[in-house]
Parts: sequence; structure tokens; C-alpha cells
Amino acid sequence: MQISKSAGYAVHGLGYLITRGTDQPVQISEIAEDQDVSKTYLAKIFQQLSTARIVVGHRGVTGGYILARNPDEITLVDIIEAVDGPIIRRHCCLGLFGCPIKDKCVVLDAFNDANEKFVDSLRRITLKNVVSGMTKVKAPFLAVKSGRN
Repeated sequence: MQISKSAGYAVHGLGYLITRGTDQPVQISEIAEDQDVSKTYLAKIFQQLSTARIVVGHRGVTGGYILARNPDEITLVDIIEAVDGPIIRRHCCLGLFGCPIKDKCVVLDAFNDANEKFVDSLRRITLKNVVSGMTKVKAPFLAVKSGRN
């Protein structure tokens, strides 16, 4: 299983909301600048997170996004599926569709078992866990910047 670039930006953007340490909405432009990503691209990602009720968007001049739930209630599976759609659980590791031996393929069973364990692991990792781990590295949004609260 591979996680998309969009899902990665979603996790980092949500991490920024947490480390920002405010209950006030954070504007997409601020997050995009910190993450060095297109504002338009990030806005699309946060719209998907909003639809999934991971964040709440606020309109207006002082608008932006805040978390809709506690970070220890948001799992990596929640974030990935909000951005990329449902995680495919049973699929050919070679990318073959309509494979004539799929019903008796031992490789398919082995990879599906490994994939299910991977998804279960992601289900146990919360946004709070990830952000806690990010503080151990020099993530861009963890740096103190002048002019911010």
C-alpha cells in the first residue's frame, strides 16, 4: 500500500493546526506557506478533510480551519480515506485485473494479509501520536517563526 502525496500533506497540515496551539481558525495560506505547498492544492485537501468532518472551515476575513475532533480521536486511516477514498483491502499486488488465477493465488492471500495488518496499524495511530513523533524531528511547522502568536 502506498500513501498519496495529498494524504501526506493532509497529515502535515493537520499537524500544523495542532502545533499552532490556538483555538482560532488557521488560514490555508498560512499552512500552505509553512508547508511550502500551493494554497489551491492545500485548499482542495482541506475541503476533503472538512467533508469527512476532520476539520471545520470558517468563512470570512478571519476564517480558516480548526480540528473538528480531538487529535487522539483522528486516526491515520481517517485522514487517508478522507483524501484518497476507501483503502482497497483485497487487490492484486501485481496490479492485474481479471487475473485468471486470482481465486487460487497464494501471493494474493499473503499480500492481502500483510496489507490488512498494515491498515490495522494505521487505525491504531492517531494524529496526536504522529504530531508527538514529529516533535522529535525538525518538521517545518515546528520551527518558531517571528510574528506569530
